[in-house]
Amino acid sequence: MHRITSSLIAAAVIGQLVGQLGWIDPLFVPLVLLGPIVTGAVAAGRRIAYLWIAVVWCSAGVAMAWSDWVVNHEDVAFHLALAVLMPLLAGIGFGAVRLATRSRRQPAA
Repeated sequence: MHRITSSLIAAAVIGQLVGQLGWIDPLFVPLVLLGPIVTGAVAAGRRIAYLWIAVVWCSAGVAMAWSDWVVNHEDVAFHLALAVLMPLLAGIGFGAVRLATRSRRQPAA
């Protein structure tokens, strides 16, 4: 149980760091749209649990929300919506790879 908790805390901290990349304007759109899909796919390929990657992206969205609120006092609802959307996008990437590799994981008949 301690290892799972430590991993989820690490994922949340990583997400807080990733969220700060949203301040770099040219990175914002690829970060929030492609980043979750790609990392979800990579996580599935490396057999990393979806929960871990979902926490990273949810935390990134929360980081964007609080940092934008502190600096600009705006866009909080938008970033909180991203905190929900980005884990779902990661799930799409994760699920696509899991489905594509399902036949390799099943024992031969």
